[in-house]
Amino acid sequence: MNRSDLKVRNKNLESFHFALSAGEAAIRSADPYRLVGKHMKVKGKNLIIRDIFGNAVRINLSRIQQTYIVGAGKASGKMALAVHRILDDKTIKGAVNIPYDSGLTSDLISLNEAGHPIPDENGIVGTKNIINLLNQATKSDLVIVLISGGGSALLPMPIKGISLSTKQLVTRSLLLAGASIEEVNTVRKHLSKVKGGQLLNYVKAGSRVVSIIISDVIGDDLSIIASGPTFPDSSTFLQAKEILKKYILWDSKDFVTVHRIIQNGIDGKIQETIKPGDQVLANVSNGIIGNNEMACRAAVKTLKKMKVNTLYLGSSFGGLAIDHGKYLAHLANQFSSYCLPSAFVLGGETVVKVSECHQNRIGGRNQEAALSSAMSFKYKKNMDISICCLGTDGIDGNSTYAGAFVTSRIFPLVLTSREKYKAYLSRHDSSIAFKELKSAIITGRTGTNVNDISIIVRVR
Repeated sequence: MNRSDLKVRNKNLESFHFALSAGEAAIRSADPYRLVGKHMKVKGKNLIIRDIFGNAVRINLSRIQQTYIVGAGKASGKMALAVHRILDDKTIKGAVNIPYDSGLTSDLISLNEAGHPIPDENGIVGTKNIINLLNQATKSDLVIVLISGGGSALLPMPIKGISLSTKQLVTRSLLLAGASIEEVNTVRKHLSKVKGGQLLNYVKAGSRVVSIIISDVIGDDLSIIASGPTFPDSSTFLQAKEILKKYILWDSKDFVTVHRIIQNGIDGKIQETIKPGDQVLANVSNGIIGNNEMACRAAVKTLKKMKVNTLYLGSSFGGLAIDHGKYLAHLANQFSSYCLPSAFVLGGETVVKVSECHQNRIGGRNQEAALSSAMSFKYKKNMDISICCLGTDGIDGNSTYAGAFVTSRIFPLVLTSREKYKAYLSRHDSSIAFKELKSAIITGRTGTNVNDISIIVRVR
């Protein structure tokens, strides 16, 4: 993180120091390599994998001939390296799809770099490699599937009749229209041969499958995380149609083939995604080892250690980023002067709805929320207050930033040039605003993703 520059910008501001430390603790807690090491152990002949809820899977390794490691996502590369280290077994074979420029290598596991958030041909090549490995698994083998945020884009295999470019256009159009991740994934599942539990169709009956998951979804719905490649799907072709109609895409001339495929699915001409009770789920376990709540609680723990009165408000914020910023400003106005220093920590994920004329602007949901909070907060002279909006993956929207701080050094600048920053906000140019304000958070790719975190701290 660019902590040195930010510390210079916010010199002698205690609230900033507290918020910065909490944000860094949150990201550290979500490190995939560390999480796998914490939740996966080998004891004697047994491999024990325990999820965040205390549920455990035990596998007798003496009965396993070959271990296959497959997966996709922003965190899946580091997860694969950690699994390899723990098992330390030459019978491992693996193929995992990860984002470009991840900088990871392995001698036994193929780490295939591919496009995210828009899928590309490399993703298809990597997915075919994964399928080829799964086809080799027998009843005596173990398949470990590593799933994390970004897995939907990084595990592309369009259904017959849909081109990759069309699927890319559908994804892009839904994101720009402000569709939620749940809505985007419902459509993607029904245009895919591997999502919605369908990856299991390539595993021979009887093979043991264990999915280890880092959640980037509000509520940790396993059917939504990376579009649930190993989990049953309750969504339908009909719901996919309704989502496309909601965002006025169903009758688009660009989506004629999509229209036909989904309508064929509704009419029963194409098999649905995997549903609860299907036979392919018989030997499959899915467990979450990291999520947003875990990261938020790490931030809370850090603040409390620094003697800051802290309240965790849950991991369920959503909606529009601009509205979330107004909510943060409202919270910032609620601190009682009798119990300072105090803080609020909350997690979730918002969306930015971009109109056609603003599609080439630079920003992201965290920066937009931060700028919105700066525009809405009732700042008073001599306050020591900071608001941090941070994406745990280090990538906010189409920018190179992870998020932004608005502090007692920033509020006066925004308020004295209100119309200028209002214009930045209205055209979704939040990155340009925070570059000018010298208050953007830069972490680079963190190699993980557990949604976003907002931290508000007031000292006086």
